[in-house]
Amino acid sequence: MKSLVTKYPWPLSLLLLLLLPLKLQGDYWDLYEYEIDPEVRDSLRELYSTGPTKPPTKERIKEKILADPDRPLYGDNYCNSEIMSRNIHYRRVCYPEHYFVAESYSYLQKTCYGKRVRCKHRATFCRRSMELVKGIQCTLVAGEKIPECLYESNFVTGYAVVTCQWDSDSEEFIPNNVVNILVPK
Repeated sequence: MKSLVTKYPWPLSLLLLLLLPLKLQGDYWDLYEYEIDPEVRDSLRELYSTGPTKPPTKERIKEKILADPDRPLYGDNYCNSEIMSRNIHYRRVCYPEHYFVAESYSYLQKTCYGKRVRCKHRATFCRRSMELVKGIQCTLVAGEKIPECLYESNFVTGYAVVTCQWDSDSEEFIPNNVVNILVPK
């Protein structure tokens, strides 16, 4: 009587192929990554990475969420220019909605200790600011990938709704994202 291995040799060879380590294919740019500007290198790493996103930092929040204090809060092209200049996207895909808040970082951090409110867009834990803030709601009207993204700018005054994350290093909550601006009725 023949054994299954000698009778059907192809399952064994498939099993051996599955056990072999996978080799990556393609061109590697990391050989040259230390010859380019560190900011460009970090942007490329973030753009092409498949791992978890970077944890929120004070600098990232200031860059991505806080409105420029030197720029007036008006104009139809506000969102388009700010989103493109600050490079706000998720792996080159346009965000359907983004908010800028015209407040200081310390005020936004105090919001993490504000009133708990219901979130939108699958966020699980949101806090609302205690006072009204001025902000800009950027809503995607055309395009799917950068640089074709076109946004409509809506200037609103309301309560900022933020998601927060605990930072073990500083032992305090860090605002992660502004998910809504609630306009009072």
